[in-house]
Amino acid sequence: MATKKFAGPSAYKLQQPGPPEVDFLFTEFLNNVAADVSTKETKEPVVAAVFGLGRAGAIHMATINRNSRIKVKYIVDDRKDKFDEFKKFWAFSDDITFLTPKESEKVYNDKSVNTVFVFTPTTTHHQIVVNSLSNGKDVFCEKPIAETAEETKKCYELAKQKGRTLFAAFMRRFDPAYRDLKNRIRRGDLGHVQIVKGTTRDSPLPPIEYLKTSGGVFFDCLVHDFDMFLWLLGEVPTRVQVSASALMEEIKAINDFDTIATILTFPSGAVAILDNSRYSSYGIDQRMIKVDNQRPSHSTEYLIGQEGVKFNPIYYSFPSRYKLAYQRELEHFLDVIQYGAPIDVNSWQILAVSKVVAAAEKSARTGETVYIDWSKDDIPAEYSYLHSLHHTFNGY
Repeated sequence: MATKKFAGPSAYKLQQPGPPEVDFLFTEFLNNVAADVSTKETKEPVVAAVFGLGRAGAIHMATINRNSRIKVKYIVDDRKDKFDEFKKFWAFSDDITFLTPKESEKVYNDKSVNTVFVFTPTTTHHQIVVNSLSNGKDVFCEKPIAETAEETKKCYELAKQKGRTLFAAFMRRFDPAYRDLKNRIRRGDLGHVQIVKGTTRDSPLPPIEYLKTSGGVFFDCLVHDFDMFLWLLGEVPTRVQVSASALMEEIKAINDFDTIATILTFPSGAVAILDNSRYSSYGIDQRMIKVDNQRPSHSTEYLIGQEGVKFNPIYYSFPSRYKLAYQRELEHFLDVIQYGAPIDVNSWQILAVSKVVAAAEKSARTGETVYIDWSKDDIPAEYSYLHSLHHTFNGY
């Protein structure tokens, strides 16, 4: 054989490489095979109350209900007529008590409950978070923590005062592709990042009734993208420029936007460019630098005449696209409250993102470029080199 001379030594004579860092599922498999109990102290399951089994609640319950580290004691939901259906569908035990929001005091007063999961509409988050923290419970809350930055800050101050964990659920940080990208950027594999491009287009089209209580497209949708930009680059922007439209009359009627283009400028000179849409007819379109869309089945493709290669469609919506991210996010939260692991979603990061979101919405509504002054914010050293820079701010 002509290529025999290129064969080299047998693979058995070479040092075998281990699994790549990004293949966390295989690493998890190796840990399971080892079953080394000395690597982690055994802890009793957390005793939890779950507020809300709607859209977000259903996503998280699929993970919570199968997690042996969690014992659910209460389900709080305003749809009392569905309690029996919930119990049958999720195969809840008789030990779980169903409550309406008016009966929430039973949760707050129950000393055995040490963890609360909040998956209710945005307008209800603040009250549940405050009541839970005030009664000494750790809190996992879907974003946002509250509707204003000031209320959010007070929630984190209360968590610190009570010695409890307040975790804002930004699941994209736990997606393997984005996590790998962040690690590569921080290692310098990509050199000096100068331009970051992001695309987020929703699928399916959200119901108008949901949009009315969502807090608006910036706090409901773009907040994830802004969080990604700040997290990946490791700095906060000083200038925000937004052009936004409402092409759908139904969205225009509720004074919101469905089509948005954003430019963020960072102290390092890096520029982030983002396009957003409330509706993507071909599936949930979410890309950033080299993180492209994923498909439910990557290997299936076929040919049709002269039309070329046809691939399976991309994921239809975020619950399937980020299924692994939701699972890893929950495990991280449990590691924080059970084993004291460093939290990966810090209070100052959430507050910084809220400030950027507010600036972006102001730019969209006024048509002006908004400059952000961070001189009075508690930005840690890893991001604070921007304080030595001198900018002209417009007081936002």
